[in-house]
Amino acid sequence: MEKIRFKLVLNRENNLNASKISMVEVEAQQSFKKIYLPTNVFLKPAQWNTDSQEVLPSHPNHELLNRFLQEYILKLEWEELQMWKNNAPLTLEQLGMPRNCKYKSTNQLFTDFCKEYIKTSRKRESTKKNLMTTVRLIDIFKADTSFNSLTYEYITKFENFLSSRNYKVNTIIKHIKHLRSFYNEAINRELIKQGRDAFRKYKMLKGEANYTFLQPEELVILEKLSLKGKYKRLLHTLDAFLFCCYTGLRYSDFCSLRKENLIIINNNVWLVYKSVKTDVETRLPLYLLFNGKAVSILDKYRYDLDSFFKISSNSSIDKSLIKIKELAGINTHISFHTARHTNATLLVYKGVNITTVQKLLGHKNIKTTQHYADILPQGIVNDLEKNA
Repeated sequence: MEKIRFKLVLNRENNLNASKISMVEVEAQQSFKKIYLPTNVFLKPAQWNTDSQEVLPSHPNHELLNRFLQEYILKLEWEELQMWKNNAPLTLEQLGMPRNCKYKSTNQLFTDFCKEYIKTSRKRESTKKNLMTTVRLIDIFKADTSFNSLTYEYITKFENFLSSRNYKVNTIIKHIKHLRSFYNEAINRELIKQGRDAFRKYKMLKGEANYTFLQPEELVILEKLSLKGKYKRLLHTLDAFLFCCYTGLRYSDFCSLRKENLIIINNNVWLVYKSVKTDVETRLPLYLLFNGKAVSILDKYRYDLDSFFKISSNSSIDKSLIKIKELAGINTHISFHTARHTNATLLVYKGVNITTVQKLLGHKNIKTTQHYADILPQGIVNDLEKNA
């Protein structure tokens, strides 16, 4: 029996799908016969080197994908070797059979597909962790979820499952959206028929507005709060929180800052950073925002600025903020993200143009910023006074 020869091919039928991508396949040839095995790796033709059978460096995950494809071939060759050792040479028919064959996409579990998709995607690590949380919930809900089981009824039952775990509406919406993203990707990769759309009848829940922010007088209370003795350890957390109230930074952006992000222009301090979440570059004139209070905080840590930007995990910080608000006698719910909402709301309250607020927050879409426009009635008063 002749040995099977393996090689990787892309777009062998010269037929890209609707997303202008095609799947890399393993061509297995024995004698004059050939079969093709799916790898579930999808690429654009420009990202593939036909001669070397490799993903080109133009793809951000080329190293990971090449390693995956090489291991794929090695597994096939190993399987063939074991069959030879047992005096039962592997045939193309056996290779293409669904018996133990984990290479056949039709036998692949939906969650296995999701995990592979997350692993090879270009998404940020924080996004990948969020997506994996949804995959774990799908596994708990129905561990043997197949592509065919993804129906309207499946989605509604998954929603009920999330509700039974006492998740809030916004959290349920997040996981349903992740499920829809996985589903759409499976359609793009032709693992689900284009005509099927389990989400067509499904109506997404309406999210709850959750814009907690500090009133101007509450912010003043925190600014004047004295933390001494055993509570002195909370001072760094309070300073970081106030800094973000003045700048509108997210937790992830604050933690990513370094002293190099602070630039002096005409003797004035600017903060220039690229958002971890949106990859949008934002330039903040710290000396103009909230009377330069952010600059005053930085001055306290001027001898070790990098240590100022190193804070505990988000959950730990939020616990510390609960204690801080109790010490300050503030009833408003506070989390670290409250600082960003406070910044946006108070800027609108002061009459700053909504498009300027958008740029200061680094929002890609003006609609995201407009949520803050009607939170404080003073914003309406300011507009009326301008046009009086």
